[in-house]
Amino acid sequence: MTPTRRARGLFHEITEGVYWFLALDVLLLLAAAPTLLLWSVIGAGPLSALLFVLAAIPLLPALAAGLYTCRAWRTDHELIPARHFVRGYRLNALDSLRVGAPLLLVLGVLGVNITQGGAVGTSALALLFLALGVLVLLALVRAVSIVSAFSFRMIDVLRLAVFTLLARPLATLALLSLGVLVLGIVLVIGEFLLLFTASLLVFALWASERPVAALLTERFVGSSQPSADDAAPAGPRPEGS
Repeated sequence: MTPTRRARGLFHEITEGVYWFLALDVLLLLAAAPTLLLWSVIGAGPLSALLFVLAAIPLLPALAAGLYTCRAWRTDHELIPARHFVRGYRLNALDSLRVGAPLLLVLGVLGVNITQGGAVGTSALALLFLALGVLVLLALVRAVSIVSAFSFRMIDVLRLAVFTLLARPLATLALLSLGVLVLGIVLVIGEFLLLFTASLLVFALWASERPVAALLTERFVGSSQPSADDAAPAGPRPEGS
């Protein structure tokens, strides 16, 4: 007869959670190290905004791996964040770069137009570019979130990113709120705090994106005959080893 599993106490749950978030934070910082290094050496100049944005390319697979790790932990409850993170990085790195790098390039171009537009006095046009930049950034984060959980074609990922921004307005609002929170942390406290809260922010992003994942699973995953407006059927990313 197999003995019943002993229930874990509150202290055990808290210590496991603290360990998991600390471990994920270290893993995210290691994956983001190239970006942090590049940001530290970029100087002021007419193309500094473009270079700053393009230097964030290594953050794409890091974010995808972090989201994958959050999903795997909440599903399996296994205290092995490093294994989940490495597996998520390996599975999602190429797709996240394919879908995210072009959007980052668009953001970089918009950033140059915003900074140069402000310099020559076209503030109204700069505001338009800023609004476009926010939309592109939302689509970028949503696309990386989709890539971390599903195996769609790249063109379908972009279509679904735009579609879900409209189909799940509350999730989009949550995404925008997280962006405002990150901006507030940087402006009010300092970007150094992001180094210590990266895992919490990624976990909050994963939690806010769960309704989107549920929608995609319900409407597109395993569909045998998608319509012309639907994405090609695909399966969810595997978890564990």
